Amino acid sequence: MSMILDVSEADAPKVHYFFKFDEKPISGSITEVSTLLTNHFLKDIKKNMTQWKTGNQTYIVSWPDNAGVTQKSKPISYKVFSQKIRESGAYNHTEFNLPKIECYWLDNSVDLSMNFHKFDAGGKEALTVKDGTPEKQFGPEYPIKPQLDREGHFFTTFQPQLIKKIIQRRSDLINNSHLATDPDWVMDLRYLINDIFSLIDITLNQFYIKAKYDLQAGWTFDESKLGGKNGRRLMDKLKWIHQITGKNLDYEPEKDSLRRLKEVRNHFNHFDPPSLVITLEEAEIWLNDVIVLGLLLIRIRKTINVTISDELANLVIQKKAKFVPQAAFSERLPLDSKKNGYYSSQWVSITD
Repeated sequence: MSMILDVSEADAPKVHYFFKFDEKPISGSITEVSTLLTNHFLKDIKKNMTQWKTGNQTYIVSWPDNAGVTQKSKPISYKVFSQKIRESGAYNHTEFNLPKIECYWLDNSVDLSMNFHKFDAGGKEALTVKDGTPEKQFGPEYPIKPQLDREGHFFTTFQPQLIKKIIQRRSDLINNSHLATDPDWVMDLRYLINDIFSLIDITLNQFYIKAKYDLQAGWTFDESKLGGKNGRRLMDKLKWIHQITGKNLDYEPEKDSLRRLKEVRNHFNHFDPPSLVITLEEAEIWLNDVIVLGLLLIRIRKTINVTISDELANLVIQKKAKFVPQAAFSERLPLDSKKNGYYSSQWVSITD
């Protein structure tokens, strides 16, 4: 004899999401991206930012596509960029009929995958695909010549792929936060934090390589002062910017997030001490620190005088994460992290 039990929705267990997207992104991020887009596409129009923010006039710009055909944008201005980003929560260049924005030597990448290995009978060489982009980015003396002659992949730079993955993984952590008390959720958080530091490393390493093999006007490259790029601490790499360009990288607004997340990244990678405590309230801070480090990457690009990319713009305009306790535990005591949180599983707080 079989029985069918009818469980009403009221009796079914309710899924609780411990995080949600806040209504707004990090303060100032939309203003920053809208300003950079305006300065990039409308650089020939002489207006200060006060005039851009208060004016209602729009402009149409022309640009050649890959086939050499002249394209015309839709009407654009600072206000148009800002309003559209606020409404949609993203920047999509096709909505304005504009070309993709990127720094050629930081962002341009030939991403290729192969599923074959072909060669003539008795031959010693297979059909090979070569990537000539690095030579164009860093000059003919750059020794890396990527080639692929069998099943696999090559990427000129992993920068755009990594930014897209950071955006996706952070969104997934929030959208799947009903799993936030599962260990696998913590592992995905670990991947996210590692990836944002890999992105900073990629940017600084490409900058060093550009200076070494294709020195730009106004830059100075003295390897005896800079040191080699391998095995260097992140804070030493950030000093390269002043040593090469002569400009100071003032990252005071991002300093606390960089220090805090660097501590967590190091702990996640070395597990010294082996114990780990994570409260979801602290995880909220770290999820938002990732976006702040995206703003640090923009600050680095502005200091070395190169443009942002579409992907980087979309990273920093992601909405903030907000911790949502279950209703039964909405009344909360202040968190003492050194006693009952992350820092109870740390030797000391590293402040370098």
